[in-house]
Amino acid sequence: MIAASPRLTTWTHLIAACLVTLSAAGSATAEAQTPPTAEPPHRVRLAPPTETISSSSERWYPRPMSTLRGTIQTYDAEQLAILLDGQSVITRVSSARVVAVDLTRVPPDQAAALELFRQGDFGAALPALVRSISDHDASSRPPVWRQQWLSMMAAQAAMRGGRGDIALELVSQLDARPLPTTTLAILPIDWTGTIGGEESIVQIAAQHAASDSLAVKLVVASWLLRSPKYRGAAEAALTRLADQGKRKRIASLAKQLTYRTQPPPAIDANLIRIESEIEALPMALRTAPMISLLNLVRQSGRKDAAKRWNLTLELAAPTWHPDLAASVAGP
Repeated sequence: MIAASPRLTTWTHLIAACLVTLSAAGSATAEAQTPPTAEPPHRVRLAPPTETISSSSERWYPRPMSTLRGTIQTYDAEQLAILLDGQSVITRVSSARVVAVDLTRVPPDQAAALELFRQGDFGAALPALVRSISDHDASSRPPVWRQQWLSMMAAQAAMRGGRGDIALELVSQLDARPLPTTTLAILPIDWTGTIGGEESIVQIAAQHAASDSLAVKLVVASWLLRSPKYRGAAEAALTRLADQGKRKRIASLAKQLTYRTQPPPAIDANLIRIESEIEALPMALRTAPMISLLNLVRQSGRKDAAKRWNLTLELAAPTWHPDLAASVAGP
């Protein structure tokens, strides 16, 4: 067994502190009440409710998104509960309808960490994101759902900074409990085929291929798709994940990744079906598969489709994702 380096030991302790903090948060779900004169702390963007075929056929115009403003009480894989500004009764909505949650006042340490991420300084963003959770006592700690999102952003920073071991450890720990859709949406999956070209990432991924976490298996398979040695195993893993029925969201994301293994003529022939499958996803999960599809239609020579998807992502992406162009507003 290879002895852990001092640097890795330090990182292990730092991440452990972050994850212990996340676990200890338990039922601490709501922030302090906002003074009546202040702007509510949270803005929640919602997708329209799911329509029946009969109701959708009666209208020719698309239903708009809506925004809730208030204080989030709880937010998990099933639902979001929010106390709207000026009301005394909690409003509850399905987690699948939540597209994004914005803080009206982002704490300075979180804002600084996210700015480092936007600038591409992933080596600095990773510890900054972890410390924005761990360097707080119970009274000032972010609520659990925000801790989960910040931790997944840390996993993204780790992947992009060449620390695949840290990224997979974070994903494994986060996957121990059901996650909100907006956090699943930023799993450190290689949607563009750029991460898996690094040999160090490939080796780390191969070591974690047998993980008990389905989210880790999904991330690992995406990293191994470009590896001549492990590509076949990665394709088989994605097929199994897409066919399993325990985790619907994981299955849907795996299905979209399977298209990265198909030749351009197959993408061209199945384009309408792939687009329909993306449209059927919860809105918060659509952006990453859309980015992947843009790359696929470019490779297949579908200039019309590539132009359409490029404009959609530039002007009307359902939600922000780390793989979007730098010109698109970040979180």
